[in-house]
Order: sequence, then C-alpha cells, then structure tokens
Amino acid sequence: MSHTSLRDFLGQANRLIINPYSVTAAAPLEKGYFGDHSRRKDGAFLYRVVEIRHPIAAEFVYSGWWFRQTIDISGERVWGQISWLDLKKEAEFTLPESVDPARRPGRMEIDFTRGLRIRRFRIWIADELIYDEVA
Repeated sequence: MSHTSLRDFLGQANRLIINPYSVTAAAPLEKGYFGDHSRRKDGAFLYRVVEIRHPIAAEFVYSGWWFRQTIDISGERVWGQISWLDLKKEAEFTLPESVDPARRPGRMEIDFTRGLRIRRFRIWIADELIYDEVA
C-alpha cells in the first residue's frame, strides 16, 4: 500500500468511527416535568401554574391569553407584555419583596410548536434552573 493510499484509507476510517459517548443534537427531548423543588399544578393552551418550593416558596402563573402575556408570582404581577404580532419567548423579571427580600432576578423561556402549543417551558431564579417542562 502506498503512502498516499494509506492516508486516504485512514481518513475514510476516521470518518466511519462513531463516538458512543457523544451527544447528538438531533436526539429527541425526554418528555416530562423536571425540577426537584417545583411541580406543575395546572396547564392549558398558553397557560401554566407552577408551584415552587425552593429557593423560594411561591406560585408562578404564566398566561398568554388574549394577546397579553403575563407572569404573576404569588399573586403579584412581575412581568407583562402586549403581544399583537408574536409571543415573546423570553421574559426577565425581579422577584417581589414579599416572596424574596433579596429581590433576586428571574427568567422564563418558552419554546412553541407551530400551533402555539408550549413545547418547552423553563423557569430560572438567580441563574438556577428550577423548572423544566418538555411537552
């Protein structure tokens, strides 16, 4: 075998080797609700209620009905947006003092399907992922 053909052979062999430990981006997400200290209490089209037990004790309510997106935490509005043309997929807010005296930041992210069903719904408090739902 000549030097050139050996290099070609090894190049082809390297392309055929598959790492069994590599993660594929095309892998489907496992469906369910993930969070050690939170749980989904209710949910419907563009609506979620999540009970949070840690790092705060609160009820998180997201509503996207009637062109209005809102987030309420323990009955206090912390974020709102009129969405005539498209729904916002991310929201940043500050926790109310009644729930968190330190008033830490929070964030919500939503991924939608084509029919505006919630495909993934995540909540962070102070950069800690506390709830992750995959529908």
